[in-house]
Amino acid sequence: MSQTAQTRERRPPPQAKDAVFNWEDPLDLESELTEEERMVRDTARGSEPGGVAQETPARRPRQSLEQALAALMRERSGLPVLEPETRRVVGWLTNMDVLRAYNQRLEADVLASIEVSEPRAGRIKELTALIAEKEKELVAAEKEIASQVEELKTTIRKQRVERDKVATGVEDALLQRYEMIFSRRAGLAVAQAKSGTCQGCRMRLPPQLYNEIQKHLEIMYFPGCQLILYYEG
Repeated sequence: MSQTAQTRERRPPPQAKDAVFNWEDPLDLESELTEEERMVRDTARGSEPGGVAQETPARRPRQSLEQALAALMRERSGLPVLEPETRRVVGWLTNMDVLRAYNQRLEADVLASIEVSEPRAGRIKELTALIAEKEKELVAAEKEIASQVEELKTTIRKQRVERDKVATGVEDALLQRYEMIFSRRAGLAVAQAKSGTCQGCRMRLPPQLYNEIQKHLEIMYFPGCQLILYYEG
């Protein structure tokens, strides 16, 4: 026999002459209950409707916790609150209490998220303003570059007109050789002779050739790169 069963206080059986059959408790289970068990039963029976549960819902064998909680909310039932040491019922937790606690936890999570997001929101606002400022600067720079490109195109057109005018006074043989060098050297046909060096290919010029270029008596070519050389003294 277990210790709990030994400690239970049994009521003395009624005398045969006083025995009355109890249809609500035909097995006389009332006499098997301890004072604590009777208090749990009376607490459950004496709960007022509308705010507390009338009975503790039983979880079915294959029922998940989510399904049990849903059944608890649907049936407006509740759970007993037991004292940790004595395991006595000290209160009754209703579905409204569960929802209230759940809402409080949600509110705490939302507040925590707001506290974390506030510094980030300030940084995001600062970066957004910086991006807008840089975009304005980029648009202004693009407009300035486009304006410079148009100016260069205009200058090139004017120089081509002047070149065509000058080309009319050049000998045909010299003009043909110039155009051949121009096409072979990727647009470079004339280079300066400076400090004894061809500025087109960066090679040293023969001293005699360099001296002849400085006299400006005839058009000179550098044998190394075939460029037309000129000197500015």
